[in-house]
Order: sequence, then structure tokens, then C-alpha cells
Amino acid sequence: MNISIMKGDQLHHAVELSDRIFLKQPEQPSMGVSFPPIFSPGISHSYGAWDQDKLVSFMGFVPFSIQIRGAKLNIYSIGSVCTDPDYRGQRLAGTLLEQCIHHAEASAASLILISGGRSLYTRAGSRLFGRAYRFRLSPAVIEPLRTATGKQVNIRAMQPQDLFDVHRLMEQRDAGYVTTASELNKLLDASAYSNVIRLEQQVLVAEEGGVLTAFAIIAVPGTVMTPSRESTLVEWGGSPEAAALLIAGAIQSFNLTELTVPLPWQDNELAALIQSAGVTPENIRNDGTVYLVSGPRLLRQLAPLLPDGLIQAEGEHGPYRLTLNNEALVLDDEGLLSLLFDPESSYRTNGSVTFDPIPLPYTAGLQYI
Repeated sequence: MNISIMKGDQLHHAVELSDRIFLKQPEQPSMGVSFPPIFSPGISHSYGAWDQDKLVSFMGFVPFSIQIRGAKLNIYSIGSVCTDPDYRGQRLAGTLLEQCIHHAEASAASLILISGGRSLYTRAGSRLFGRAYRFRLSPAVIEPLRTATGKQVNIRAMQPQDLFDVHRLMEQRDAGYVTTASELNKLLDASAYSNVIRLEQQVLVAEEGGVLTAFAIIAVPGTVMTPSRESTLVEWGGSPEAAALLIAGAIQSFNLTELTVPLPWQDNELAALIQSAGVTPENIRNDGTVYLVSGPRLLRQLAPLLPDGLIQAEGEHGPYRLTLNNEALVLDDEGLLSLLFDPESSYRTNGSVTFDPIPLPYTAGLQYI
């Protein structure tokens, strides 16, 4: 068995294997269409296991950068992990994961985000992370949301000419993937997460005085695929009030009986508007799991958001030492991730932490792989 990094001209084998494993309905678009960051031509970072000239296991591995206020994280994301049924039980996926981790260690990446939490990943050290709200909205919230916002906007479907305005609104978020307008254009067309849950992606925009002030990307039932999940908000940006009106408008326009709205914890203004409409959120973790590639590297990349010299790392995976209220703390990787990214971390509940938790985007969004 040969384990190697994929070459650009080999990716069609990965598309064929991924389609065979993941597509549950013939109407679903090919994985090669839904996930251009994994399968498009270019320098591949993904790995495969080959039995002679047959690809029998694959792990998509894609580099991203995440902008968080004044800091930038270099990360990898893992997705489209699949093994031919005839080759399962040989620990091929585990070997591919080891290669991806070594690849990340040799790069400038600090984290690996994984769209899954099965034992394959947790055994290697991946962990739950962050916090989010999950709201389940019914048509009963339409009027309360409209009343709570206290404004009126013009709601319409996004047009190609709106691309730069939508991109502008995406860049204004507290935490988001760094994406050019050209990349955004491809991701909007790919509809990755919507295709996975077998829904049709719709993009609505809100205008106020002829200016785009919000957008909402929503996965709703279509006419081609049988949905595997309820309608879902995939991504939003801009004014929270205008976004709330977009959500209310989507429920009405698409005749939705239920709309799931996941929001990372920092989207507290939009969350408050939804709660004011009488909806109580479920407190959840961010989607998937995270692997800490290098603690010192993570701290360097987050330095603009952290008190200078507060956390000292003694190795790539700790221990990490800091002093809070004259009490010395020693943390492992899990403790560091909790302290940094979880607003409900036990290290914060006693009031000893004075710096803000660091926001991350909700990972089951437009850049989902």
C-alpha cells in the first residue's frame, strides 16, 4: 500500500471514490462540484492510499486562513474522508490522518479543523471547541422578529452584481475565513453544505436606501433532492437587524415549517433579537472538532488578542503556564483551547480571566468541507 500526497492529475480518482461513498441520491451533485477547495486543480495538500493504481482511501486536507479582529490564524481543514469498503479495517484513514498532522506541523498552521468527531480523530487528540447557539424557528417568529428590529428593508434574491457588497459584509465579521471575491463567487455556486444535507441554497440580501446592509445564505427544500435535514441558515453577515428580517422573510417566502439557525457565540446581537421573538436557544459546541498542531505557534498568531506574555508554552504541546489572580495555572492542549475559545470555560466562570474569549467562525458554513 502506497501512502502519498495527492497530485493534481490524481484528484479525479478522489472524486470518484468520494462520490461512491458519500452520494446517497443520484440527484446529488458530484463531490467534485460541491467541494472545489478539495478537488479543484492546483497544489493539493490532500493524501491518499493506493493499492497499485487504485485509490482506496482519501483524506481531503485544505489550507485556510481565519481573520479574527487584528489576528490571523493559519489552519487546515479535513473533509471528504473515505475508504473503499473492501479496504476498511486496515487503519488507512488513521495513517492518512498521521500524514496530514505531519504536513501541518511542517507548515505555518496552528490548528486543524475537522468536520467530524469520531474516534478516528479523538484518539489522535482532536477535541470539541468553542460555543454556539442553535435556534429552531417556526413561522410564529415572523411578526415578532419584524417588530423587534424596528426597521424596514427591501429583501430580494442576490444578483451577480451584488458579489462585492456581499464580500464586503463578510469581511466585517468578528471572525471569518479569509476569502477573495473570486473565491466567494465559486463557493456560492458550489453550495457545499447545502448539497451535503440535500437542500437547495438560496442567497437573500437586504437593502436600505439602495445599500446592501445584510445577506443570508439559507438551505431550503428544493425540487430535485430529498432533504436529509431541516432548512438551515448556512451563513450571514451585515446588520443583525437586517439579517433578522432576512430570516423572517425566508421563512415566509419559502414556506418553511422550521428553520435551524446556528450562530457562533459572538453573534450575540442577532441571537438576542431571535430570543426576543420568544425562541430559546440550545447551547452547543462549534461544529466538528479541532486539533492543536502547535501551541506556541497558536499563541504567536493570536498575540494581538492576548495580554503580552500572559501564557508561556514550554513545548509544542505544552505544558502552558500562566498566572491568574496570583495563582499559577498549568494547562495541557485541551485546557489551552478551552481557555482561549470557550466563553463558558471553567477557567472563566470564576472570574479570574480578564481577557475576552477569542471568536471563531461557525465551521458548518460556506467554507465547510
